[in-house]
Amino acid sequence: MDSQQGIQLSDLSGILRRRGKLMVAVAGLVALTAFWMAMALPNQYGSYATILVEPQSIDERLVQAGVRESDLTERLGIMTAQILSRQRLSRMIDQFGLYSAYADDLQRQEVVDMMRLDVSVEPVISELEADKRNAREVEFNTFKINFRAGEPTVAAEVAQSIANDFLEKNIEARVEQSQQSLDFMDSSIASLTRDLTAIESEIKQVKAENTGSLPEEYLGNQRTLQTLSAQAREARRALDLATSDQAFWKNQVIAAVSMLSPNDPNSPAARKKMIKSEVGRMRSQGYTDKHPDVASALQEMDMLEERIDGDGEGDDEELPESYAEQNAKAEENRAALRIKAVQEEIGRLQEQITDLETRLAETPAVEERLDGLSRRYEYLSEAYRDYNQRRQQAVVQADLERKQLGEQFRILESAFPAPRPTSPNRVMILFVGLLMGGAFGAGAGLVAEAMDTSIHQPKDLQRLVQFPVLAAVPAIMLEPDRVARAKRNRIQAIVAIGVSLFFLAGGVLSYFLVNGPTESEDSERIEGVPEEVTVSQSFLTPLALFEEKRS
Repeated sequence: MDSQQGIQLSDLSGILRRRGKLMVAVAGLVALTAFWMAMALPNQYGSYATILVEPQSIDERLVQAGVRESDLTERLGIMTAQILSRQRLSRMIDQFGLYSAYADDLQRQEVVDMMRLDVSVEPVISELEADKRNAREVEFNTFKINFRAGEPTVAAEVAQSIANDFLEKNIEARVEQSQQSLDFMDSSIASLTRDLTAIESEIKQVKAENTGSLPEEYLGNQRTLQTLSAQAREARRALDLATSDQAFWKNQVIAAVSMLSPNDPNSPAARKKMIKSEVGRMRSQGYTDKHPDVASALQEMDMLEERIDGDGEGDDEELPESYAEQNAKAEENRAALRIKAVQEEIGRLQEQITDLETRLAETPAVEERLDGLSRRYEYLSEAYRDYNQRRQQAVVQADLERKQLGEQFRILESAFPAPRPTSPNRVMILFVGLLMGGAFGAGAGLVAEAMDTSIHQPKDLQRLVQFPVLAAVPAIMLEPDRVARAKRNRIQAIVAIGVSLFFLAGGVLSYFLVNGPTESEDSERIEGVPEEVTVSQSFLTPLALFEEKRS
């Protein structure tokens, strides 16, 4: 081969003739190694359970669910994280005896991580949504729970158990969320009730402390103030009139005194003297005090004395001398009494007017305070009515979830044991091994040819020595040479067959050591397992699973 010009098409036959055995040996070794590796890999059996998301069975126009049903992807993510938590997977590992071969060498968290790799939750996309598979708005109502294990029955049981956990978790989450909504409404309504009661008490206290200054009494207080103001004006006019009368009668007293004569027979004192002398005359004539004339005179004297005493005069010399003076003084006294009474009435009216004016002045502040309390009361009342209405909806929604009439997860296909391993794909491994063997064999031949410095063709010699080659002598094979080559070929064939048998036997032995019985034996064992062992749990209703889990 010309290293400067590279491999030519005419060189391929010579390379295959000289390096063919090496290329076949390398390719065979790589292929047999791939076969051994494929047979030595443990069988993995996959099983899945299909879950259908059933919509709400009650018309949403009648009852709206308390759990959002448009966020299935989000809820699946949350439920998957909860179900695949360390506690749940650790309990499942102990329940089914999973990964027992790694229990001594790995920590518990590492074993749990291995199980997480074997569990997958994937949506089932319908044919109509296939073109949106990579889009974010793709919708689905069915998903699968996949699990891989070394035993087909174990894979089916674990997949079915995880599916049942999804059903249970969905019911638990929906019932819990609806109950939490109801509890929140109850606590909110109780808080609003306390606030409303407190505001009602505060309003009653404000009204009790400001009786007479309330906004609803404002117009009545104004009318009362107007009435009292009118009465006060009338009282002042009556006071002015009484004061005028008092002054008038005081002048009349002065005029009567100035016009009075000491010997006026019309004066009470003169009349008393005259009656006294008349009584003395009648007694001198023998009349007694029981005589009608004497009794009448004595009665008139008593009346005159009372009148004189009523005028406040103690001495007879200073007693009023005329009826005009007495009448004027009496009218003056009556006018003074009217003045006093009117002044008292004016004072009372003024106190009432001042009290009403104070109440009217306090009314705006009371009204502002009551308006603030009323606004808070109306806001809380509206919130109370709204929360009460929402509570009724929460009660209906909680009852809807308890009766399982909302969105539910149903097992559409129960998990079943796989009839044959799902991994590894030994055919694909062997095919890749053959491709890699051919590539490595060709590479080994080319490398060996490139490193070979011997001369195989006349043109190589002519190029090397720069002299023309006149003749080329072909190889002459004698009988001993043919016998030696045949013997060498037989030895190489025996070695190749031995190596091949070694790798084939090693691969088959590794398969039995790693996987135990053959696939046919596995199939017979799977067919012998009763169906209810693997799928019996799928026939339990979600509520039964939930109640069983809670108990």
